Amino acid sequence: MSAPPPPPPKPAAPADVTEPTFSLPALPDPPFVPAQLHTKSREDLQYLLHSPPLLNALFHTTHPIAASTSSVLTSALTTNLNLTSNLQTLETQLDSLRDSTQQKLLETKQLERVWRDKEKEMYQALQPYSSVAQEQRLRQAAEESEKMAEDIVERFLAGDGEVEEFLKTYREVRKVQTLRKERGARWREGRVAGWR
Repeated sequence: MSAPPPPPPKPAAPADVTEPTFSLPALPDPPFVPAQLHTKSREDLQYLLHSPPLLNALFHTTHPIAASTSSVLTSALTTNLNLTSNLQTLETQLDSLRDSTQQKLLETKQLERVWRDKEKEMYQALQPYSSVAQEQRLRQAAEESEKMAEDIVERFLAGDGEVEEFLKTYREVRKVQTLRKERGARWREGRVAGWR
């Protein structure tokens, strides 16, 4: 008769669970043959060999290590059941954490959208104070001063106003125009502190 089947492989234990060790007793040497089989015919032995339930029953009722093997297998089964219970608990915790993480991710994405909207509003509100807008206003102011100076000259040449008043007004306008042109030139050269 053949030896009993080997024990099932040990389950992989999680990192934080201590794995118990199982050891089956050694098989006797020479191999154990039940006394009942010594008187059986070859046909009976062939029939027994091809009938796993009968072999199993014969092993559990006659083999000397059957009881200790059963206790080892029962212990392994209990350990497997405990590990299964632990895994189910961990699975529940993992599902809860996964749901919580998903909710936090959705909240984060919503906050990112709100931030992008606020950032867009902020840049729109700051746009009139940007470097480009300031330079453009400075250029427009210089052009307006130049046009104003030309208008004053044209009105004076048309006979409108006195010389003294014309000179005073013209000098003030040209002074502002020159100052604005100088500021514009400094701006383009990058000589304005705090902006470039």
